[in-house]
Amino acid sequence: MNSNTMKYGNLQMSLPEGWSDATQIVAQGPVEEGFRSSLTYVAEPLKAGETPPQYAARMLGVLKGAEQFQLVSEKPANFGKVKGFLRESTHQAKGMKLAQLHFYVLQDGQVHTFTFTQRAERLQATRQVAERLFASVSLGGGSTMAGGPGLAGMRPKPKYIEPRHLRIIAA
Repeated sequence: MNSNTMKYGNLQMSLPEGWSDATQIVAQGPVEEGFRSSLTYVAEPLKAGETPPQYAARMLGVLKGAEQFQLVSEKPANFGKVKGFLRESTHQAKGMKLAQLHFYVLQDGQVHTFTFTQRAERLQATRQVAERLFASVSLGGGSTMAGGPGLAGMRPKPKYIEPRHLRIIAA
């Protein structure tokens, strides 16, 4: 696979010169009062010598563009065996106050960003869900995306197996 190939699960696509894989993974929680919490994931290359806190500082400019953006906290953080940098922020979207936990993890010259979004008034009640999600991350082996390692629990769907072969597999 060349560097201009995007791959996720069963999807593989050749990209034109100058394009790069910007696959985002989004997981949604259950509906609570008309809102679903979510977790997004994206991997991006770091600038030479850049650390996760420096990348987070660079991204702060983007986040500050959100309506009524407020930085709540920033600090190094560990979730399970995963070490990184955690930012908490709030902003307004469609008349609703939202809170986000951004967890930045460095590996192999890329920053892996996990963003948990929840209604601001529900964040403290669901923070443990976000922390369990962050702790379940596995950035080693079993790559499911070109240029970005796979995530535990987000494996590609198995390929189709002919029913006549199921007897052989089950035996």
